[in-house]
This record gives sequence, structure tokens and C-alpha cells, in this order.
Amino acid sequence: MTGPGWPDARGWIGIGSYALVVLVVVLIWQDRTLLNNDFFKVIATAIILTGWNGGPLSWAYAATKSGGELADRNADLVQKQAENSPPIADEDGGKK
Repeated sequence: MTGPGWPDARGWIGIGSYALVVLVVVLIWQDRTLLNNDFFKVIATAIILTGWNGGPLSWAYAATKSGGELADRNADLVQKQAENSPPIADEDGGKK
């Protein structure tokens, strides 16, 4: 969702990742006994330090913003070339 003052897709990914980290920290702050739960520690570590948070962020910020535009332009070029080139084989598979 974009509009006046709204972030783009990268912004939403950043906001969501930050919100996940804040959620984990608030949960720990509210209930310190969660630190004794191994399952919670694994999930919290996965969200904060490893791929659940780092994977989407690295994808979002490593990709170029113009990558989608470039892909669309290349697709248009391929489509025009396909429309203007002769067929590779006859309709009947070369058998007459």
C-alpha cells in the first residue's frame, strides 16, 4: 500500500521486522519466566538474530529498486522479438 506518506515495500518489511523484535523484547520484559523456556529462546533467537529476520531484510535491501522495471522492459523486448520473428517449425511438425 503506497500513497502520500506511506512507505514502499521495503519500508513495510523494515517496519514489520522491527515490530517483531520489539514484540519479543516486550514479551521478555512482561514475563521474565519466558527466559527459562527453551522453545521461546529458540524462537526469539531465530526472530532477532538469524534468518527469519535477516533473510527478508537482506533480500529487500540488496535488491535494486529498478530491478522490477528492468525485468518488465526485458519481457517487453522478448515479446516484441517473438512477435516479429518467423516460426521455428511448421504447424504440422515439419511433416508433409
